[in-house]
Amino acid sequence: MDCLMAVLCGLYHFIKDFQTLIAGLVAILAAIISARPVWRQLDRMAVQTDTIVREFLADRLQSLKGRRQWLRNKINPFRNEVGQRLYEMRELENGLNIDWVFERDQLAGTLIDKLRTYQVTNRDPAAMAQGMDVLITKLEALRDSLGSIHRPHSMDQSGEDYAYTDEEWAGVKAKANAADEALDRIVSEFEAAAKSFFDVVDSEVSEMRDRVKATDDALLAGKS
Repeated sequence: MDCLMAVLCGLYHFIKDFQTLIAGLVAILAAIISARPVWRQLDRMAVQTDTIVREFLADRLQSLKGRRQWLRNKINPFRNEVGQRLYEMRELENGLNIDWVFERDQLAGTLIDKLRTYQVTNRDPAAMAQGMDVLITKLEALRDSLGSIHRPHSMDQSGEDYAYTDEEWAGVKAKANAADEALDRIVSEFEAAAKSFFDVVDSEVSEMRDRVKATDDALLAGKS
């Protein structure tokens, strides 16, 4: 009996001495218990947010892949044909086919218009937009070079609405010769710009795919 009384007395003095601490611990425990439903709600909201983000990223990925295919279909046929035919004409045909040069001048202009329209109607990542600017600049240089080459063959020194002096006409021919000499370099620069651009596009697609996967992993972890 005396032992029990000693224990109770000790417990009384402990509670008396540490009542503030005990009250604080009880309050913390009550807060934890009451907060559990809130935590579960926050977990559900986090899953819902991750799901929305995942859908956005997936849509963005599909859009990028679709634009990449469209750009390949527009740029690569022109790019490949110009490089191949230029080599053939230089190495096997002893010179440029002026009709081909004229037609590629027109096709280059059409392609530039399509790419500029693409720029206006699509919001690409910064690296892609910058790469497209460089590509269009190189394509414009190619078009200008092709135009200079075929100009002396596509018009006469004098016409209904124009007339060149002998000196001016000699300048037109000199510009055509200079453009002919520079054409291989300009084509190479255009091809390099196209390759660099598609490397950037592929990188953007890969990065977006990784972000979708990371979001999927986060969702699976949240549901487990």
